[in-house]
Amino acid sequence: MSSIPPLRTPADILQSALSKEKEAFTFYAEGERQAKIAMVRDLLTTLKNEEQRHIRLIEEMLARLRLG
Repeated sequence: MSSIPPLRTPADILQSALSKEKEAFTFYAEGERQAKIAMVRDLLTTLKNEEQRHIRLIEEMLARLRLG
């Protein structure tokens, strides 16, 4: 299990969340690439796309935080 650094600021929390979302995206993308069954591949595609949406949302939050 990876060590999580202290989450002291909103930016720390968002950066940590972004890292986890990117890990999940990679996990689902790899599963999607390897899936032999169409239904499983479709599910993994959906989950991958949802993680991509989360990544965009967190990146937008970080940008707004930086702008104040």
